[in-house]
Amino acid sequence: MSDGQAPTEQTVAEYLTDHGIECVPTDDDGAAVSVPILPGWSEMPAGEYPEAAQVLVCRGSTTDGFTPNAVLAHGKLTGAVEARELLARAFTDSRRLPGWQDFEVSATDFHGRPSAFIRGVYAVEVWNLAATTRYIVTDGVQGQYLTQLTVTTLTSQDGDLDTDVAVLNLGLEITQG
Repeated sequence: MSDGQAPTEQTVAEYLTDHGIECVPTDDDGAAVSVPILPGWSEMPAGEYPEAAQVLVCRGSTTDGFTPNAVLAHGKLTGAVEARELLARAFTDSRRLPGWQDFEVSATDFHGRPSAFIRGVYAVEVWNLAATTRYIVTDGVQGQYLTQLTVTTLTSQDGDLDTDVAVLNLGLEITQG
C-alpha cells in the first residue's frame, strides 16, 4: 500500500486506487439500481449529479439550510475485487467524517449480496447529521459492480424521518443484467 495505512484504515476509494481499479458510473449495461420515492421526497433530474444513479431530496424537511437527501451511486469495477476485502474498508469512509460516532455496523449480506452497512452521526459546519451508508458488491454477467446508498438527515429530524430512512435503505433494489 502506498499510504502506509493498515488495510482496514483505508477507504473504499483508497483500496480501489491501490489496486488500480476504477468504479465507473454506469446505467447502460443491463444493470439497474433504485430506491423508492417516498411521499415528501422528490427525485433530482437525471444528469444533475453525474456520479449518482439517483438523488432524492426531502425539501419539506429543510431546516437551517440543510435538506435531507439520499444519494445512490452505482458503477462497474474495471477490475475484480474480493468483495469482503473491499467492504472491510467501507466503515472507514464514514469514520473519517468529523466527529463520527457509530450507532450500528453490519457486514451482513443484503438480499444475498456481500454488503457493509454503517449508521451514525457526525458534525459539519453548523449541522449535526445522522447518516446511513450501505455498500454492496454485485457480480454480474458483464463484471463486478459497486453500489453505495447514503441517506443523510439532521439528527434533530431522527424521530420525524426514521421511517423514511429505514424504508429507503430496505427498499434499495439492484437488478443485474
